[in-house]
Amino acid sequence: MKDMIIIRPIGVIHSPYKKRKNIPIQGRFKDNIEAWVELKDEYVKGLKDLEGFSHAILIY
Repeated sequence: MKDMIIIRPIGVIHSPYKKRKNIPIQGRFKDNIEAWVELKDEYVKGLKDLEGFSHAILIY
């Protein structure tokens, strides 16, 4: 297919949600929920200056 986009994962999002339907569309709609991103080692270096930004967009 000519117009195909291939997205390859670079990490995993960990959260207390076990089912996709329970995940809030925006994190700001739920207080006190802790989640984190675990990157594959080969991508960590590419995010070295991420601290300078207020937001990161994750595609899941």
